[in-house]
Order: sequence, then C-alpha cells, then structure tokens
Amino acid sequence: MTPASAHHQKPNDGPIRGIAIAAISHGEMPVVANYRSQILDLAARQPVTDPILRRLSGFVSLQYFACFWGLVPGSLTDEQSPFNECSHAYLAGARALIAHMAAMPGNQSAAKELQERIKAEIAADPNAAAVCSNSSQTFDSADVIGPDWQLAPRHAPTVLTFSALAALFVMGLAVARRRMLRAA
Repeated sequence: MTPASAHHQKPNDGPIRGIAIAAISHGEMPVVANYRSQILDLAARQPVTDPILRRLSGFVSLQYFACFWGLVPGSLTDEQSPFNECSHAYLAGARALIAHMAAMPGNQSAAKELQERIKAEIAADPNAAAVCSNSSQTFDSADVIGPDWQLAPRHAPTVLTFSALAALFVMGLAVARRRMLRAA
C-alpha cells in the first residue's frame, strides 16, 4: 500500500524545470489576492511580452483554476484548509508576475505603481508577517499544486462548501427532471 500522502501532488523535489517562484507569507496572501485580477489584466495588456511573463501568467491562471477559483472558505486564511497550499502557489505566482512586469524594459509605470501599492498595503498590515507551513515553499511554474484532498473530510468549511454544491446540483437535476415531465 502507498501512504495517503502519495495522493497529494507535492512539488517536484528535483531541479526547477520552469520558473522558480519565491514563497509568499500567509499574511501577505489576502493583500495579493485583492490584486490578482488587476495583475493578470495588466499582464494581458502588455504590448511586448516575453516567455517569463507568459509562463507566469499561465501558471497563475492554472493554479487559480486548480484551487477552485479561491471559492472554498478558508483557502487564504486557514492553514488547515486543503486549498491553502495551492492558494500560496497562485498568489506567489501573481506576486512574481507583477515583479517581473515592473522589471521589464519599456514604460512599466503601471506595473511599478501597482507593485508599490501592494508593497505599501503589505507594509501597513500588521498581520502580513504571519507565516504557516506553506509560507517557506518555493514553487516551480512547471508544477501545478492541487488541493490536498486527504485534508478535506476533516475541514468543515470544505465539507460544507462541497455539500452545498452537491445539494445545488441535485436540486438542479430535480428541477430539470420536473420540467421534462411537465413538457412530456
């Protein structure tokens, strides 16, 4: 038998195959989360791109999807959430993306202004230095980090979220079936 942890995809322990993405502290995550969509919008509007910008943009979008779009309560704030590690990944990627855009050649005033606004909010937040077990993890843009599903049954917000989604799905099926029976 394999250990239960084998079911959770851990980052590759070998050499970095993509772009190394520096860790983000637990306390910085909510600030960066508030700017994730602005960072991606700014990246999409870049008149000149490079492979790093495209790779980081793709990584952030894919990680956000793998993390169920940040919809599960506690993904950012609860270290015990099965979605916390993947949230660290997409937010660390977003922070790396804005840093890369700010350093790119050309007029990067919008990227620099956004990066400074994020830094100022982090500096002003007394909780920004908070760390958790995922706060020291360097990510690799070649590795997608999914939720740690073995934590899900013991994490009440996750159980409630997926129970609610299942109930909505069942109700939708019942309504559709009822409409089909009426139409027949």
